[in-house]
Order: sequence, then structure tokens, then C-alpha cells
Amino acid sequence: MHIETLVVGPIETNCYIVSDPDTKEAVIIDAGDEAPYILNYIAQHDLKVTMLLNTHGHYDHTQANDAIREVTGASLGIHCDDVDILTVPEKVSSRMMVKANPCKAPEQLLHNGDIISFGKYNLQVIYTPGHTKGGCCFYEASEKVCFTGDTLFKETIGRADLYGGHYPTLLNSVRERLSVLPDDVVIYPGHGEDSTMGYERKKNPYLKG
Repeated sequence: MHIETLVVGPIETNCYIVSDPDTKEAVIIDAGDEAPYILNYIAQHDLKVTMLLNTHGHYDHTQANDAIREVTGASLGIHCDDVDILTVPEKVSSRMMVKANPCKAPEQLLHNGDIISFGKYNLQVIYTPGHTKGGCCFYEASEKVCFTGDTLFKETIGRADLYGGHYPTLLNSVRERLSVLPDDVVIYPGHGEDSTMGYERKKNPYLKG
């Protein structure tokens, strides 16, 4: 599996282009902004994007969705509980004094345990609400990687004070759904640098309790 991290937008969101080097099939996780930059990478590497995935519906993770869908023909998947903030981003962006564009409705509604396949790889949807109502992580067990969005970061967790956020639920998601992953699983968060579950178990205070 090849994982390319493109940092996009004013909040420096990590957009991940995850591909099978043999088949050239790829998924894009959190196309937050700068569609031409993302599309240029896809074209340069001759990738076939089969799906776009959003870890959650906040505008800084979704603003390039429609432009990339239009060019690639790929479908978009997001958890059913976050469709509202995907299509009506003012629920979040207005509180941050940012103008965000709504996205078209997703073609696929995600649920806990769903499998997203591309090439020889399979991403499992792990439902992790708390940062938003419909937050999700995407776990590839054979490659030992997990894309955690704004649920889990290196040494911390996401905020829970925006629309749909709920701190106790976020803590439960991190402790019950993510902390069970093996130590050698690499986590790729929505912002900032990657980490491992083993490191987080030792250093992240939110995993203790």
C-alpha cells in the first residue's frame, strides 16, 4: 500500500491518497481543499480513484470533494450521521467565522464495520463519534494503518465543542474503539504528524482512564 500525504487548505488538513501500486486503484481520504493539487498528483501517478472518503463532515476535510468527484467519477462515502454538516457546513463554519461551500450529497452512507475495497486492500469503517456525530476512522488490518481524522492525534484527541461534538462520547470512542488496536498500528490523523498506537498508549493522557 502506498500512502501519500498532501497537506491542504488554511487549517493544514492531511489529505491521504491511498493506493495499490499494482492495480493503481486508489481512495482519497479527506479531500479538504486545493482540488487542483490533489488532481495533479492523481494524474501524475496515473491513479484510478474509486472512492472519496470523509472521516467526518467538517468543511476543512470536505471542500474538494465535488471538484474531484466531477473529474474522476468517484463516489463519496461519509457516515450517515454527518450528512447534515457536509451539505450545510454553516452549522460549523459560521462559529469559526469562515465561509464554506456545501457539498453534494454522498453516494454511499457509511456504517460501523463497513468494508471499502480497492485493489487488494480493505479499509474497515470504525465508527468513532464525539468530534462529530458521525466521525469515522478507516483501518487496514493487514497493513496495520488507521486513518483517524480528528478523533485521535499524536498525544491528544479532537475538540468536542463544535456542532455535533460530545466530549464523553469522544473519550469513549478513543478508549473503546481505537485503543484496542495493536501497538504497531500506525495512525494517520486529520492534522499533524503520524504516530503509533503503542506510542499513544504510553504518551496520550486521553487513552488512560
